[in-house]
Amino acid sequence: MRRRKAQIEERAYIDVVPLVDTLLAVFLFLALMALQSPITFLAVSLPMASQSQKGSLSILSVDVLKDGSYLFNNKPITLQELESVISGATYTSILIRADEEAPHRSVVALMDLAKKHNIENLLVGTKRPR
Repeated sequence: MRRRKAQIEERAYIDVVPLVDTLLAVFLFLALMALQSPITFLAVSLPMASQSQKGSLSILSVDVLKDGSYLFNNKPITLQELESVISGATYTSILIRADEEAPHRSVVALMDLAKKHNIENLLVGTKRPR
């Protein structure tokens, strides 16, 4: 028995239409994600000045503990006492170092107190990963 050769030669081919459709969908997804991501870093090159002066910042540093209580200069303090401290001095910034499990209402109350006394700069303290 002899084998017969196929009369029609079949060529193998790759259909690129599904590949192009898939790549287009991936590029569209990446473009949308790039537009949605917030700007996390701005590189600013400051110009030189012949006349300048150093500004001094008076920063009030407050810790918010897990239970929602506050520490000022490593001593427990209430929100009312903190208000009298703020009103007795001129602070330009407040540094809030809140525990990651601190109640949200305690942090917001501290931010509201800062706004009430016209403290414009709110700084949030964090730790570096090790």
